[in-house]
Order: sequence, then structure tokens, then C-alpha cells
Amino acid sequence: MAARPLPELREPPVSTRYSELGTPPERWPWWAPAGWLLVAVSTVLLYAVFLVLSPLLLAYVLGRRLWVWRLRYHRLPEDLRIAVVGAGWSGLQCLQRFRELGVTQVDVFERYDDIGGTWNRNLRYHGLQIHGSMTVTSFAGFPYSDDPDVQGGKVMAEEVERYIRRYTEAHALRDRCQLATRVDGVSYRSADRTATLALTDLRTGSTRTSGPYDLVVWASMAAHGNVPRLPGSDSFRGRQLHTTQYSDEVFDDVVRDGRRVVVVGGGKAACDVVLGLRRAGHERYTWVMRKPYLFYRFEVLLHDASPLNRLRGLTYLATVLWTGVSQRLGALLHWSSGHLWTFGPSHADFSHFHGGVMCATQRRDLAGVPYVVGEPTRLSEDALVLRDGTELEADVVIWATGNKSGIDTLRLDRDGQPYVLDPETKLFNHFIVPELPVLASSTALWTTFGPMRATNAADLAVYSLCVRGERSTSQMQRSARRQLSSNSLTHSFLWAKDACWLQQWVLFHIDLLRQGITPLESFLKHALEVFVLSKETPLHFDLLPRTRSRATTRSAPPAAPHTKGSGA
Repeated sequence: MAARPLPELREPPVSTRYSELGTPPERWPWWAPAGWLLVAVSTVLLYAVFLVLSPLLLAYVLGRRLWVWRLRYHRLPEDLRIAVVGAGWSGLQCLQRFRELGVTQVDVFERYDDIGGTWNRNLRYHGLQIHGSMTVTSFAGFPYSDDPDVQGGKVMAEEVERYIRRYTEAHALRDRCQLATRVDGVSYRSADRTATLALTDLRTGSTRTSGPYDLVVWASMAAHGNVPRLPGSDSFRGRQLHTTQYSDEVFDDVVRDGRRVVVVGGGKAACDVVLGLRRAGHERYTWVMRKPYLFYRFEVLLHDASPLNRLRGLTYLATVLWTGVSQRLGALLHWSSGHLWTFGPSHADFSHFHGGVMCATQRRDLAGVPYVVGEPTRLSEDALVLRDGTELEADVVIWATGNKSGIDTLRLDRDGQPYVLDPETKLFNHFIVPELPVLASSTALWTTFGPMRATNAADLAVYSLCVRGERSTSQMQRSARRQLSSNSLTHSFLWAKDACWLQQWVLFHIDLLRQGITPLESFLKHALEVFVLSKETPLHFDLLPRTRSRATTRSAPPAAPHTKGSGA
């Protein structure tokens, strides 16, 4: 694709206010009025359907509230023993929410030597900037800033790390985190439904076990980079990196020595890498992808809550719900409403849309950047070779090709026998592994944005262990198979290939509504907050009884987790 003159660039500040995110560089197309009319008609139609169905919806809301009113604890939260894997913002939010619910016996395990997860120096790549506003990426009850202009803006990864540290210190969470500790395996004992963890101390190499735990919550989202193993990798004389390995030191080496770089991928991470190279004046790079990704326009999705933008937010809420009905209609409404942007020709392939957000400055700086469309198939000694035979010379290949949570790397056993889980296993309530009900994934429970969603993992854990009656494996499997969303153990709908993440997100919430997990009124309130009012508070499941008395005496006696060492 031919390049055109590119604008002068500058490094973004550590924190960028909403008012400093730039002026949208795009102009409305000539057909925009017709698109607005389509959006208006579809919005009125959807809300009319809601109005007609309102008596039934109200009956559902009242019926669920009556059901919740009758719930009682059969076990008290303080009797629980919980392990959380991952000390990123989700793991820390989960830990704090467990504390608020009265669960005091919680251990957090982190394989790196510090907290922070994706935002820590161990995993963050050079130029990583949070793509949404801090409004939708703050901890529950602990906003990044009290200044709406700052809270509505975005920050660099190192500033997110500092924010995570402030939260950790404010709530005294660090003492519960066992750092440089890798969770290697989970042993499930079906007789009492408990788990024992196999751990490795990465500083000493010693191994030990810890437990028993009533539940192990996997809260890691980006444990490993997804790098394809191409033919010719062994003979390639250059260096291959995933973005999680693209540190400031690697970036400095690339720029200082003028290395030839090939960036593979069309998503948000690839955009960050390319912008970083351009801002440094490094021109010896080639950007290759299968197809340009679609992105949200920041100021349209995460707007300033002006009256006009609130009205637009109401139309977008309708657009989201229509996307759940039809991917094609959803794509048409997204483009018509002005929510979408891409750096290439406009398209409606939602398999290349994973919820990435680009502000006006990023869109301006990426406009006109040359890229190559192709499929990498092999490596030669000094080049990445595409399916059509094109050779892209490279000293460094940077794979911006997504991440894996790492849950599939666990060594599992059930009652002493090795156990292998199908990676496509559907989770009960999109949270609990039916075959190993002591293992749950906070990563898969993608109810909302930022760390706040981890509050739902803690709530659902306490509900499952202390309120809801015990479910058999077959019961959980049947319920999981009936779920509409393709969300599974290792393939979150957010990153799923050949699927529309937004459609899957709508189906995911329909699943939770049908299962009685999410109250309809809470979902609608939360959606109105995010899309219309430009603020976020936790999505409340409202599953836990108001009183702490037990309905029965079936609780297990409290027992502190223990560890057993075996030197390596």
C-alpha cells in the first residue's frame, strides 16, 4: 500500500487528559445522514419492543428479587479457603472483594517478583498505553483521579502500574501475595471438593504444596504470548519476540542499531509498536497483517457525557443489542453511528474487531502508515516469507498476535490420577470448570471492563460455595452446554478467532441472565452508566443474602491453608 506524507509525532505524556486526546481527523461521509436515520429507526424499534415486553420484564425482576430474598447461607464466607492465581489488577481486585465479603483466608500467587500483571515491567511492552479511559479501567471505589478530565483520559503502562501500587498499599494487600511463586498444578480431591496446589519458588527452585483450598480462581490474562512456530525458525538468523518480550531495552537496541523490524498483527498492540517506532524516527520497519482491524473511536464510545453524546450513547446501547441478534446488522449500525475506525479500507469483518479503542491522536498518527496484507508461512535466514512468496527482510520479528491466560499449562489430577481437560470446555456460569469444580476462571467471567469485573468473580465464588446447593459434574456440564456464548476454558470470546466478540458478549450476558446470575436491572443500569453517562460502578450480581446467619449446619470447620515443602 503506497505511503503518503506522515505527520510529525511526539511521545504521549504519562497521563493524557480527555481534553488533550486530540481533534478527530475524520470527516463524515456523504451518506452519513442516511446512516443516522437507520440508527434512529433501529433504536426506536428496539426500545419499543422493550416497552411492549416491560410487564414481562418487570415480572421477571420481581420474581428474581423474591428468589434472592429467600436465599440463605449454608456456610459462612469466613470458613472458606481461596487461592487466587495472578497478582495483576484482576487478582488484587478479587482479593479485596473477598475481604469485603468476609473471606479472610485468601492466598494470592504471582510468578513474577512483583505485582502488576500486564502492566508490570515483566510483561508490558515499550509504548503500551491503556486504550480505554481510566473511567472504565479503575478499581471499584478507588478512582484513578477525582478530576473528571483526568479520569476520562488515558495513561501509559508505567502509570497504571503506579496506580495499582497505590491501590495495593491503600488496602494493605501485598502481605497476602506470594511473589516469584509459580503454580504448576492443581490436585482435586472429590471426596471433600478441595484442591491442593503444587508450587515452585522461582527464587530458590524449591517446590512445595499449599492447601487445601475450596476454590482456585485463575486471574491471569496474559501469562504467555501466542507465537506461531513457523518452518525455518531454527535457521532464522534474526530474533523473534512476542510483544510481552518487547521491553524498553529491546526497543532501544532496535532504534540505536537501526535494525530491520517486521511487526506482525493488526490489533492494538501492533499499533502501539508501530507508533513507538515512528515516534522514535525509526523507518526500517514493515507492518504485516491478514486484514486491518476495526477499532472504536475513543471520543464516540467513551464520550464526555454531554447531552448530545448521552443521546448517542442510548443509540449505541441499542446497537450493541442488535449486534447480538445479527452480526451484519451490528456492523452496519456501528459504521452508521460513527463508532468504528480502521487504518485501511472500511469493512464489516467483525472477526477482526476485539474491542480496541483508538483516540483521535492515535488515528491521526496511524493514517497513511504503509502496511502489507499477507499470511506469514515460514522464515528464511533473514526474512519472514508470506504465502504469496513475498520476503520481508528482518533482523527482528515482533509478533503482536495476542496472549494466552496460561490456564492450559496447569498440571491437573483428580483423586490422584492425571487429568487432561479439553481446552474447549465450557465453564459453568462462565466461571467454574465442571469436571474440576475447585477451579474457576476470573478471566473468562468478562462481565464488564477493567479490574472491576473481578468483583463479580468473588461474588460468584462465595455464592457457589456458601449459598447455592452443591451441583454435580453432570448438572454443571448440562448447564454449560446450554450456554449460547462460545466462551470456553482457554478461548475467551474477547480474543476468539472467526467470531464477533461483541455478539458473543451479548450472548454471554443472556446466559447469565437466564441462569439467574445477573439481575436484569443491574445489567441495564451498568450499560446505561458506561455507554450513556460515561461512568462505571461494579455490575452487582446481588446473589448474597443480607444476613450472615446459616440456614443449615452444613458448613465445613474453618481450617487455615497449610504448606508442605520438598526441596528441589
